[in-house]
Amino acid sequence: MSAATAVVTRAQRDAFVVSAHRRAVRKATRTLAGGSLLIGAMYWGIFLVITVALPLIVDAAGGEISGGAMVGAEYSARWFAFSLGVVLFAMLLVSHLAAGGTRRALWTGSVRAVLVVGLAYGVTNSVALLVERGIFGALGWEKERLGSALTPQDDWFVVSAAAESLAVAAYMLVAIAIAAGYYSHGVWRGTLLIVPGLVLLALADVTTRTGALDDALTALLEPVLPTSAAVGLPACLVVVAASAGWLWWQLRTLTLRPTR
Repeated sequence: MSAATAVVTRAQRDAFVVSAHRRAVRKATRTLAGGSLLIGAMYWGIFLVITVALPLIVDAAGGEISGGAMVGAEYSARWFAFSLGVVLFAMLLVSHLAAGGTRRALWTGSVRAVLVVGLAYGVTNSVALLVERGIFGALGWEKERLGSALTPQDDWFVVSAAAESLAVAAYMLVAIAIAAGYYSHGVWRGTLLIVPGLVLLALADVTTRTGALDDALTALLEPVLPTSAAVGLPACLVVVAASAGWLWWQLRTLTLRPTR
């Protein structure tokens, strides 16, 4: 075999590996992002109907509210994305590895997917808040707070969209990491590995000043919690990066255990 032929063969092999990696990344991204966006659209559609209907029903009954339905979305949307991350990853994992997909491709596809889903959730959340604010204004009501507690509140739309996007991204990354941990380590050790994930989720909430864990920890940690978006959002970006790193560690050591 000539040297020229060997070089061509090596180049073809490398091109095939790169092409296979890209296909695996695209499939992982489509599965995780596509499923999350499709089912998430149903979730947000239901919440939008409730957001419009609830104040109109209360007003017709002669009442008034200050929080609105979007308070519920602030608490539940990220957990909904979390649950989708677990389910869709479980659907994807075995077929991905059986088809020869690498753990690196799975990680890259997962990170891309959660960033897309996070952005979609964040923008949709702010749009729904805008709709709710408009209805409250039309009824002569004053809305308590618009999204994230980070300042400046004059830029609440952008701040809340960014805060929700980062929080949802962190939640989905942690969800996928937890699912991978259960696959690798079984029920008992997998459950113990939830603890680092909970720490990351709490950090995502308190740095964005949104969510149930922020409410739970505010009284305890209020002096050290961020109040400005200039501090909180970059801090949550670090949390997202840490969540991606934790996911990589879980995938790097991932092994499929035999079923019993």
